[in-house]
Amino acid sequence: MIKITEHIKINPLTIALLALGIIFKCPTVFYVSYAVMALHETAHLVAAVCVGLKIDCVILQPFGLNLRLKNRIVNTFSDEVILYLSGPLFNAVAALVSLWIYSLCGAEVVRECYAMNIALFAVNMLPAMPLDGGVLLKRFLSRRLGYRTANRVSGVVSAVICVMLAALGVYVVTLNRTNFSLILFSLLLMGNIFTQREKYDVDFVSELMFAEKKKKNRVRLIAADTDSNIRDVAARFNRGSYAIVYFIDNGGKIADVKTETEIIESLTSTY
Repeated sequence: MIKITEHIKINPLTIALLALGIIFKCPTVFYVSYAVMALHETAHLVAAVCVGLKIDCVILQPFGLNLRLKNRIVNTFSDEVILYLSGPLFNAVAALVSLWIYSLCGAEVVRECYAMNIALFAVNMLPAMPLDGGVLLKRFLSRRLGYRTANRVSGVVSAVICVMLAALGVYVVTLNRTNFSLILFSLLLMGNIFTQREKYDVDFVSELMFAEKKKKNRVRLIAADTDSNIRDVAARFNRGSYAIVYFIDNGGKIADVKTETEIIESLTSTY
C-alpha cells in the first residue's frame, strides 16, 4: 500500500487501473462506477463515526474504498443497522435523485449514475456474506439465536445465493457469450465463505460481553500477551466480577478471546 497521509492509503493497482482508464479512454461509466462505489463506502465511514467506531485508515482499492477500523464492536443492534444500511440507503437516495435529474436534463451520465446506484443497492442487500445484507442477517440471527447458529445459517444462505447467482450467470452467458460478470461475482462470494477466517468473531465477543452482563453484576475485560502463562492470567480474576480475556499478539492485535470459564476449565484439565 502507498501511504498518502496517516489515515489514507492507496492500492498501487488503483493507480494502474485509473491510468489504464485514461490511456485507453474508457467510457464514462467506468469513472461513474468507481465514484458510486467510493461514495457508498464513504456513507459507511460517516455512519461508523456516528456510532462511535474509530477509523484506523481508508484504503483506495481498485473497486472502491476499504475501511480499516480500530474497534469493531457496536453496543446496540440499532447502531449495527445504521452502520450496515448506510451504504445501500445512500445508493437508494442517490438513485432517486439521479432519476429526478435525468427527467429534467436527460443527460446520459446521469442515467448511468442511476443504473449504478440501483445495481449497487440491489447487490449489497443480498443476504450473503460479506455483503451488507448478509452481515445484517448474521447480526440479527446472532442476537436471536447466538453466534454459532448465526454462523451456520448465514453460511448456508450465502452458499445457496452463490449457487443461484452462478446458475443465473450461466443462463446469461448462453444469451451473451461475453458476459461472465455474474459467474465471477458468485465465485468471489463463494470464495469468501471458505477463505474468511477472522481471528476473533465480533458476534462472539458481543455475545460474551452482553450475555454475561445479564448474569453478573460486573464484567471485567483483561488484556494479556499471547505467550502469557494461563495461571498468571487466572490470578488476575476476582470474585467481584466476571472476566473476559483478550490475548494480544506482538503486533498489538487481538489473537484470541476467552471467558473466565474457559480459562478455569483449561487450568483444571491440565491437572
